[in-house]
Amino acid sequence: MSKEMMAVLVFGGIAAVAVVMLIMERRGIATRKAARGGREVDVSDLIAFGSAAGEAEKTQTPK
Repeated sequence: MSKEMMAVLVFGGIAAVAVVMLIMERRGIATRKAARGGREVDVSDLIAFGSAAGEAEKTQTPK
């Protein structure tokens, strides 16, 4: 087997692993979002307020 074919196989394997990891991460995100009742938690809130930001209700805006 030539060096070029080995390079194609190695980089193809790396790409395949990256795609599988992306799919697994997207499924994990969907699972965590479903566990929160469909709410999004902003990362800046987590940095500023810690894990309590993910558990608390969002502030209601006046109607």
